[in-house]
Amino acid sequence: MKKILFLMAAVAMMVSCGNKQQAEGEGTKDAAEGFTFSVQNNITGTTGPNCFLPELGAPISFEVTGDGDILDVAATVKIKHSDKTEVKDARETSELWISGRDEDNKDTKITLTADEENQKKLVEWFPKAAGEEVDITFKAKVPKADLEKLNAKECTNTLVF
Repeated sequence: MKKILFLMAAVAMMVSCGNKQQAEGEGTKDAAEGFTFSVQNNITGTTGPNCFLPELGAPISFEVTGDGDILDVAATVKIKHSDKTEVKDARETSELWISGRDEDNKDTKITLTADEENQKKLVEWFPKAAGEEVDITFKAKVPKADLEKLNAKECTNTLVF
């Protein structure tokens, strides 16, 4: 009977330790694959010929991939149409500016651009009625150092279209 209990305890310990090592390995792998980036606030402003179309305050979600000094950043913004309906010619490209100050009180700014597919979605959304929503993704290759300066801070987040 003692042998069976000892065997069960040994198996339980091996399974427990094996899962812990696997979980630790996976955590290390995930941390090496990407950099987590966020800002404290949502869209704070708009500019461009169609700047009155979206409501302010749209949430931004970031996805950062890559490794090294330059990272791929994708920012998805769910914008909601305001009650303004006056549509002007769209810019050729739309952008999302994330800007703020670093610890030395120097300006830091990253610019993300809507690709052709997202630009088309945006232009189709322009004449829609108040309340209509669309998800637009802006992308760029950004120096990791700039992301670190703005990470988890209150920034000025401007849609340009």
